[in-house]
Amino acid sequence: MKRAIILILALVLAVPTMATMPAGSYDEELYARDKSTTTVKPQFEANVGFITGGKLNTKNFGKVKTNLSRPYLELLAGVRLGDFLFAGVGTGVQYAYGECNLISVATDISGKGSPETWGSVSIPIYANVRGYIPTRIIVKPYISVSIGGHVVATSNFSQEGYGKLRGGLLMKFGAGMNIANFNFALGLASQNLEWIDTADMTMFKAGNNAFYIEVGATF
Repeated sequence: MKRAIILILALVLAVPTMATMPAGSYDEELYARDKSTTTVKPQFEANVGFITGGKLNTKNFGKVKTNLSRPYLELLAGVRLGDFLFAGVGTGVQYAYGECNLISVATDISGKGSPETWGSVSIPIYANVRGYIPTRIIVKPYISVSIGGHVVATSNFSQEGYGKLRGGLLMKFGAGMNIANFNFALGLASQNLEWIDTADMTMFKAGNNAFYIEVGATF
């Protein structure tokens, strides 16, 4: 009997409370509970950047001083997963224009020498993953990792009769930030190259590690 009285009193007190709730608030609460906390939306980015010269780390001849400076343009497309993660693919074009200091090494091998400049255009293709630090302001810091490769489209190695230059592995590790629709990033770029002479003999295989900086826009 006491339990029944207590239950009736509870219902009597609850009815006025429910009546004073704003219209639709209960439905909105249920919707908020059922709504997924992770949003998925497309994200696109266009950047211009510059990779510093650095040295070539060859397998057979050690480190060779050179100037493999490379301005580049890249386009990135993917999906933003909530506030924390981005995954996508990128491509673009880069131009290596610096001085090519391989004459003494190449002369020792073939007696022919090597081009004075790189003069090479390559096309990178890579996958990119970013981890964002969510903030309540327009500045969104992130850490970025890109892994893929690049293909040499044209080079003065072949134009001047020194064989051909081939691409290889391409990696970028860096940090950056999105400020509204503006992007800024810097980090380390690692890129492999292979020089094949006119007799299809490998003159060298080498890697280049250098710093990069880029700016662009996010859509």
